Amino acid sequence: MSYLHFYKQLESTARTLFPSLGGVEVAWDHLISPLELRLPKDLRVTAEQAIQAFYRVSRRREYQDQLTPDPVGSVPIPHQSVLMAYDFHSNEAGELFLIEINTNASGYLLASVMEMVKLGIKPEDYQPLKLLRESFLSELTAFGHPHSKAPFVAITDEDLRNQKMYPEFLMYRDLFTSWGWRAELVEAKEFTFHDGKLRTPKGEIVDLVYNRATDFYFNNPELSALREAHVARAACVTPNPREYWLLADKERLINLSFDDFWRRLNAPECREAIQKVLLPTYEKSHFSSENEIWDQRKSLFFKPRQSHGGKSVYRGESVSRKVFERLMSEDVVIQRFQPAQKFPTDDPRSVLANWKFDIRFFVYQDKIQLAAARAYQGQVTNFASPLGGFTLVQF
Repeated sequence: MSYLHFYKQLESTARTLFPSLGGVEVAWDHLISPLELRLPKDLRVTAEQAIQAFYRVSRRREYQDQLTPDPVGSVPIPHQSVLMAYDFHSNEAGELFLIEINTNASGYLLASVMEMVKLGIKPEDYQPLKLLRESFLSELTAFGHPHSKAPFVAITDEDLRNQKMYPEFLMYRDLFTSWGWRAELVEAKEFTFHDGKLRTPKGEIVDLVYNRATDFYFNNPELSALREAHVARAACVTPNPREYWLLADKERLINLSFDDFWRRLNAPECREAIQKVLLPTYEKSHFSSENEIWDQRKSLFFKPRQSHGGKSVYRGESVSRKVFERLMSEDVVIQRFQPAQKFPTDDPRSVLANWKFDIRFFVYQDKIQLAAARAYQGQVTNFASPLGGFTLVQF
């Protein structure tokens, strides 16, 4: 299939399935890549084992008791987070390295359309969309929403219309509507909470919030209504701050990098699977001095503790002394650097020689629902290059 034909078919399929995209300009060639990858099955097996171990260990009391308290003060809740993702780098030796865990990952619907077009699968036969519906239903059931009543779903983020993934928000609205649910896009700061109900600006009572806000703990006072509704369990908020606290807060990568944490946890079966993929991650205080960090910088990667989407991250090898000194004054975590694998090619002159990829596994609880690679050039997956974006991967 030629690139031009692929993008034409992709756009036609997407606009048929998601009519709200009509009239919306979508940079398909930056969000979805025509490239394809074939990777060893063992990579997926390793990912599955690690994801299951992360989930199992995070449910244990011995694990939760060692964490700094949940900043939101969430009570333990019976539901999880939909649309989580585990992002990995791989290498030519067939090893897998966890880069981070996300509770509100983007791209599931974009990757789904890409995969349906690439593999010639009809939407009604496409299993990941069925699994996605089941996960949302599971959340509503755990929340206590009656099956007989169509829920009202608020799809939320901050500054929705200016988000790079705004088209996907529209796609989710159409998807929920196709299930017979009511759904609207709502700015995160525009909710109100009173009389024990979370409401939209129009006064609609919200049953389920599909939350894409990256203020993960709802710290911004403008998000106080969301925070109150979550704590009071007045609406089913998913992904939610508690699941972020359990798994996606970068402090967890630090916790799991130390023997003392594991000794108190006493979960050797989980430790083996997790340490197989875990990149050692530290706070600045782990090092004897800033000079030691500077001397080791070429093997390190710096990330803000609350970063998302590759923002303000730095590879130590290319960081200047001025930037380094600024990073040392900020709340950063320091991770052992593991380069992304380059696209396989036998021709070093090929355009593919300049491309690399990471692998994203979309997960609900401990089960993989969808896997895709993300093709990119440069330092991070920023969807900035034509022919980059979500990429078909087959194991």
